[in-house]
Amino acid sequence: MDLRNLVPLVVLTVLGFGPTSAADEPAATRAFEIRNDRAYLGGQQVDLWGLRCGNALHSEAITERHIRNLDNMAAHGINLIGVYIQGSNAGWPDADAALNGFARDGKLKPAVAKRMEAMVRAADQRGMVVMVGLFTQRKDQEFYDDAAIQRAIEESARFLSERRLKNVFVDIIHEFSHPERMDKEIFREPDGEAKKAKLTAWFKAIAPDIEVGVCPDINSGTGDTYPGMDVRIIQKEMPIPATGFVVNVETLRQDIYQNDGVFNQGNLEHIFAGCQQYLAAPNAVMMFHAAFIQGITNFSGSAPHAEMGGYGTGPNDRGVQFYYEWVRDHVGRWEYPKHVAVSASEER
Repeated sequence: MDLRNLVPLVVLTVLGFGPTSAADEPAATRAFEIRNDRAYLGGQQVDLWGLRCGNALHSEAITERHIRNLDNMAAHGINLIGVYIQGSNAGWPDADAALNGFARDGKLKPAVAKRMEAMVRAADQRGMVVMVGLFTQRKDQEFYDDAAIQRAIEESARFLSERRLKNVFVDIIHEFSHPERMDKEIFREPDGEAKKAKLTAWFKAIAPDIEVGVCPDINSGTGDTYPGMDVRIIQKEMPIPATGFVVNVETLRQDIYQNDGVFNQGNLEHIFAGCQQYLAAPNAVMMFHAAFIQGITNFSGSAPHAEMGGYGTGPNDRGVQFYYEWVRDHVGRWEYPKHVAVSASEER
């Protein structure tokens, strides 16, 4: 059966418009695990290549666009997508335009939870993994207090666990201790290790089998390890550690929100050099970050883009197709549980 025919049914059912029953037990997805600093999915070791799609849950339409592009991602070897319940930097014209999927008291908004489940289940159909981010420094100040933060963590863990969404790992807080925009004390230094361990313990008390990490801000001096951590999360130009299962959840962006999806030769050389670094590091995974992918509206007027677009050569060719094709040509197309080398005719 063509999996693409299942997408509308999955989306409609998860969003509450399809045939469901209160007695129905949700089907479990494949389980993501970390063993000996390597990624496993459904018991099979997998090599992950990702995209940072921080605002993919912004609306039903945007989530649907991402789901409809999963087949194209897999055809190009991309099998990891990162989404955030509290949306990430929205770029231009309003950097704070992203959706907050939590209420001020920490309640997980049902519509956002349903979109997240639709995304996770559609990814599972293709043998893909989803990184679920909880909090960002764009929205942390909207919580009443630490009790609301604890509730948000617990509700997220409970939703993932009860809905048996296992092909995931979690970034609890993006850019811990950001010096300018992180407001809540529990998300800042000092005593960062203890605070990160507390946040992780709140999650693990409900969902002990889901892997968790915390992303440090690159310029804050906070560490990238702490007690209880499963995923060693880094960002931007942080060096790749030799130990741990390492995920760079945000490679250094090379296009700008005011002219998204346009790259010069220097930008491309930087991106491809980074790809080579991660290709050579078997314990490390990268999530490619671009304004074209993450921003909301942007100068293009149509972001966030779930689609790869063009080659980024100018305003009439905006896109990140070069990254898709680099992964396809150097790693292979994704056919769970492995990448498959493409032929010369497929490369053209």
